[in-house]
Amino acid sequence: MKFMCWNCRGLGNPAKLRELKQLLAANNPDLIFLSETKMSANDFCRVQNKFRMQNGLAVNSEGQSGGLALMWRDGMNFSIQNYSKHHIDSLVKLENNKNIRVTGFYGHANPNLRSSSWDIFRRVGESVREEWIVGGDFNAILNDAEKEDGRRGVRAQMNEFKEVMDELALVDIKPDSGWFTWVNNRSGGGLIKQRIDRFISSGSVAEKFPFISTKVVRQTQSDHDAIILDLWGRKPKDYPNDKRLCFKFDVCWAGDVGAKNVIERAWNRDATDSREKIERVRSALGPWQRKKIWKFEEGHAKA
Repeated sequence: MKFMCWNCRGLGNPAKLRELKQLLAANNPDLIFLSETKMSANDFCRVQNKFRMQNGLAVNSEGQSGGLALMWRDGMNFSIQNYSKHHIDSLVKLENNKNIRVTGFYGHANPNLRSSSWDIFRRVGESVREEWIVGGDFNAILNDAEKEDGRRGVRAQMNEFKEVMDELALVDIKPDSGWFTWVNNRSGGGLIKQRIDRFISSGSVAEKFPFISTKVVRQTQSDHDAIILDLWGRKPKDYPNDKRLCFKFDVCWAGDVGAKNVIERAWNRDATDSREKIERVRSALGPWQRKKIWKFEEGHAKA
């Protein structure tokens, strides 16, 4: 499962839609959580139609601010659990029949009102019984290392974020690439950077999904970058088990008596058409090649 979150700062212009299209094409996420769409649910239907993703839920914006949306790919075993102006909570059944709770979250932009979104977050957490992954724009940082330039973070606000995470037994997932997710020009020059978009999870997620990875994807049409979590992102690629796919002919074997015998036996075994004969030769030469290399390496090691 691949989960993407992006504070898009509105989807009302073609440039934003093009960037979203590029994000989807390049990363192929299964779940897409968008915050600050600045759209009504009805208007967001046009976005879904444009990207041919009919599975989704949109939460209305309030005037020219807010607005959430969650879309998911066809074929996912997926159900919405609850939602508000600050979150969309879902339950996903994975291929191994394990359930995982996935929540998109948007913290209140006004620090004086942020406690109300934390209260919503707590109520969602009280209903979670599965492994839990939360992603989105929290509009909060955990420590001063998550901010560059500008005034230091307000200690009380950072502590409040930490307390919520401790209460719900959640841990921060450090990204494999990228760090700051929000960049803004401050008056008088210079940039302020903060890590306010992130993924957090219940502690058991890292144990159950040891290959989990996250990354920050730079964007040009929003002051927020997208973030992507992949449950299997670090899993080593499997080598093909089909021996025919492992075969690569080396010209030095053209004069090898063993290779000639393998080819003759495979080619002359039955009266079939040439395509089938070639495929049968491939099937026979694959194991022969592997055995040849193994014997060579064994003899080299003994020497």
